[in-house]
This record gives sequence, structure tokens and C-alpha cells, in this order.
Amino acid sequence: MPEPKTPWSLTLSEVGLRLEQLRERRGLTQGDVARHEVLRQRGIKIDTSGISRLERGQRRRVTRDLVTALLEVYRANKSESSEVLALLGADTTPAGRPRPALWRRNAHLLGPMQFEGFLLMERRAARLDNYEGELWPGLCQTEDYAYLVIARMRPELRHSEVKALVDVRMDRQQQVQAGALTDFRALVDERALRVVGDDPAVSRLQMERVLEDSEDPRNTIRILPETIGLHPGSAGSFVVMTFPEAARQVVWGETMVSSLYFDGAEDVQRYSATFTDLWERALDPNETRSRLKKRIKELEQ
Repeated sequence: MPEPKTPWSLTLSEVGLRLEQLRERRGLTQGDVARHEVLRQRGIKIDTSGISRLERGQRRRVTRDLVTALLEVYRANKSESSEVLALLGADTTPAGRPRPALWRRNAHLLGPMQFEGFLLMERRAARLDNYEGELWPGLCQTEDYAYLVIARMRPELRHSEVKALVDVRMDRQQQVQAGALTDFRALVDERALRVVGDDPAVSRLQMERVLEDSEDPRNTIRILPETIGLHPGSAGSFVVMTFPEAARQVVWGETMVSSLYFDGAEDVQRYSATFTDLWERALDPNETRSRLKKRIKELEQ
């Protein structure tokens, strides 16, 4: 099954999910709703396709009149109606909001990876649980380290294209720092302590950056010892995102040619459980800092 399309607005996606649950509880099909007399009496026209797009979070505009009418159709109680309408009022993602100029200039690089959706959602997240294998998370990377990593992983790119993606990554760090984030948990395999690209200086400065980031009260960084061996996270890096305006989490993963978005309850639970299990088996924050300091000293020699 293909991964779902990234929703334009997480709050509107949440509204759609709540309405779908209420509709199914009443035992109504989307066709039943489109033909319902309440909508007709209120002069609201919507077909099954429109209801489907609403429930999947793919509409850029959802009017309060439509949602109020649907809540009546579904016989939602006062508490349920208040929660849905509060979510609708909290939406801050207006249709037509222009993309940042940096993204527009590099759309040809971000588009194939479907990475713009990730960037949009990341800066709205209150908590990020990020597992990485042998690389430090993008939110913790220095400019030199990011350049080295992207150049090695995307050998088909020209120097100017690699530099463009580095610029996006540096801007991304600033956007997240200024966003809703209150809790960033980074879990990294011990392999990240190795020298990347045969450049000890870049690797050492990168670890100094991670050590500095670990002092931020919003950040908790842990190293997963190699002695643990293969584990579910070995399949690839991922991020579990939690949002202040939504009742559910979403997961992002990345492959060589694309990024993947999941919001199904079963998928999210699997990734969350994997992260929690590995987090509890990792070195604690103090042990992680000690390991980083030891490795930095080794690279200074």
C-alpha cells in the first residue's frame, strides 16, 4: 500500500479524522452524507469525493458551516462538537501561503524526495523522536559535516546542488529552533562516532556540536551501543512527530530516493514502540556525553 500524501494542514487532517470516526459510528456511507437532508436544508453542496478529501485532510479550505452541518448529521454530542470546532479554529495553515524562497529555488532537489512536507511538519512539531544509524541527526549537523554527508550520499549532485541542500538544512535548524519544539530526543547508533569521509577534523567538530546541543534543556541525546547488534531500527532512520494541535503522531522515514510519511495508528505505534525500546537500552545522557568527550580527545591527537 502506498504511503499517504502529506496533509496540507495537520489540523484540517485531524478534523477530517474526527469527522470520519463520527460518520462511521453512525453507520453512514459518504454517499449517505452527501445526500443527507440536513446539508440540503442548509444549502451545502458536497459530493462523495469532497467528503473523502475532507476526511483524508486533502482540502485546503474547510468552512465552519460545513463542519457544523456534518456534526449535526452525525449527531455529535456537545463535547465532541466543541473539540472538532476548536481544532478548526486553531488551523494556521492558510491556502496559498508561499513557500520560503530558499525552498522555491531548490524545489527541483526537494521535490523528488518529497521533502517539503517533512520540513513543513517538522517546524510545527512539539516533540521529535529521531533515530539515526551512523550519522548525526540533521538538526545537530554542522555545515561542513552536512556537506560531506550529502556529497557522499548524493554523488550525482553538482557542488552547487550539494551546497543548496546544505543551506536548506542550516535554515531548517533555525526554523525548528524558532518553532513549536519543546522536546527533541535523538537516538544514534555508536557508529556515528566513526570518522566520516576520512576527515577527522570535520568529525571532531561535529561531535563538539552534538556535545554543545546536549546542554540545551530541550534536547536529550543518547548513543545506542554497538553491542546491541541488529534491531528493528536497523531498517533505516525515522522520526516520530508529536504536534500540539493534533491527537495523533506521524512518522517520517527516508530512503535513497524518497521520504515516506505514515499516520496510520498501527504504523505509528510500531515505530514509537521501537524507539522507546531502543531508547531504554541506550547509554543515558551523562554516559553519552562522556563517550563524546572521550572520542573528541581521541580525534584531537
